[in-house]
Amino acid sequence: MQKTILVVEDDDELRNYLKKILATHHYKVAEAADGAAALEAVEKFSPDLVLLDFGLPKVPGETVCVRIKQDHPEIIVIALTEKKQSKDVVHGLQIGVDDYISKPFVPEELIARIDTRFKTVPNGNMVSEEESNTKQGEEAVSKGKITFRESLALIVIRIILTEAIFGFSLFLLSMLDSLASSYVNFNLFGLYALFFIAGFLVNLVVIWYIALKWTSEYTEVSRDGVIRYSGILHKKEQKFACNFVEAVTIEQSFLGQIFNYGTIELYDPALKERVYLINISSPKVYSKRIEKIVEKPDTQPMPFVAP
Repeated sequence: MQKTILVVEDDDELRNYLKKILATHHYKVAEAADGAAALEAVEKFSPDLVLLDFGLPKVPGETVCVRIKQDHPEIIVIALTEKKQSKDVVHGLQIGVDDYISKPFVPEELIARIDTRFKTVPNGNMVSEEESNTKQGEEAVSKGKITFRESLALIVIRIILTEAIFGFSLFLLSMLDSLASSYVNFNLFGLYALFFIAGFLVNLVVIWYIALKWTSEYTEVSRDGVIRYSGILHKKEQKFACNFVEAVTIEQSFLGQIFNYGTIELYDPALKERVYLINISSPKVYSKRIEKIVEKPDTQPMPFVAP
């Protein structure tokens, strides 16, 4: 799939030069000449990567980078700048820059860095989509937020149980119908049909409720804290203003171990609050991602507690 690159550069000559280089390497190219136009172009073209000059008019490049990473953490940002001091490089990385190239640059180096960011191997073949999505997902999580919903395995189990109860109810009704027919002279088919229609409608309502509940009830974990959303018709928010947690604890039942779901508990010692993420899928994988988002301010690894 052709990748889209947004070139943000106020120098017309350099911008056109970059467009030519990228087009030669079969990239789809969009452009912007200032920071304000860059933010509009991000929303319009949804680029996969942004080549961003930090010395921009109207809106500074640093601000553009921060806005992009806040709203679209999956977008790769490579900074083009004349600043070469290490402190400037560190500052760029701290605000979300994925890579850093100083002007003047060698075109081959720029293309090599872009290809690397797009997960290109030396022979030019792309790695598998699953591996790429996993890596990009982890990078996005470490800089933004992640949304947790109840495990789909549980949803499937509930739907199967609902269908089993519905089928068993019909079986009992058919048995009662045949048994009653032997003692009663008239046919009970009409009554059986009425029960079937009522049961079928109840079955649809239950399945619809399960689907709506999964869609509307979820938890968001970000650097600002944890927000739990609940309610189908009336939306409720429960906020936990913790910016780091002391421990992440996983609890899994017997079925949870089989179908890979479980409960994650976050504990904030400062606020003395415990936040539960109920029955999410792959809890051991997501616990590591949570640690990256709400790690302690001293950047030391958080204690990990497992049963």
